[in-house]
Amino acid sequence: MTTTIHTNPGALVAQATLRNITRNLDIVSKQVQTGYKVADAKDDASTFAVAQGLRGNLASLGAVQQGLSSAVGLAEVGLAGATAVSNLFEGIKTKLTQLADTSITAAQRVTYTTDLKDLATQAKDLIKQAKFNGTNLLNNTTAINFIADVTGGSISVTGVDVFTTASTFNASIGASVTSTLARTFLNSSSNTLDDFLAATNNALSGVAGDLRAVEAQNSFTKAISDATERGLGALVDADLAKASSKLQALQAQQQLATQAITIANQAPSVLLALFQ
Repeated sequence: MTTTIHTNPGALVAQATLRNITRNLDIVSKQVQTGYKVADAKDDASTFAVAQGLRGNLASLGAVQQGLSSAVGLAEVGLAGATAVSNLFEGIKTKLTQLADTSITAAQRVTYTTDLKDLATQAKDLIKQAKFNGTNLLNNTTAINFIADVTGGSISVTGVDVFTTASTFNASIGASVTSTLARTFLNSSSNTLDDFLAATNNALSGVAGDLRAVEAQNSFTKAISDATERGLGALVDADLAKASSKLQALQAQQQLATQAITIANQAPSVLLALFQ
């Protein structure tokens, strides 16, 4: 090998090796620091563009899930209200049966009537309280639409007007319910109680059906979101265990390359011995 004071081939090779090691070390260090193998467009422009699209989809799916969660909440509150009202019918029918008895005293009739009126009023109050985010499914027949997917599809939860029939039944109860009126309620000669009961049952079945549909859509949306997130991770997430091991190896290589440059730079100094 030619020895010269102008060109040091060994040092040049060592410097090129060090540059390559340093470049790789920077890449692996960035992966360890950020947790991403593709943290920005400089790492891999096409993969980063795809990842950004997936991130946009995830954000949209998150908004859909938020809307569906509101739909679930609305339906659950409406169903809870209808169930609570339905539970009162046992007491209402019991009081009407007692009032249908002609043998009870006037004082007992007033007491039973008061109890009946209290139950009817309680039913109205429960319906009024069945609100979620300002919306009450039990006092209207409106279909409330919620976003169902990222393409703009919608899913609805439809109200059932139980309040009107509850109010009508409540108004039909006077200060003292006669045995005749009580029997009329019980034998369906009057539609007031039957309408109230039918509306409540319609709310139970209708809202429950809407709730099942919304919950199924919400579960499906969550599954899509989870799958998208896993796909995004496969594209851009770094294998930190592998990156950490590689980082240590590159750091050792960097030290060796630095020592190689030092050794290569000592070669020209050998020429000085020729002049001693």
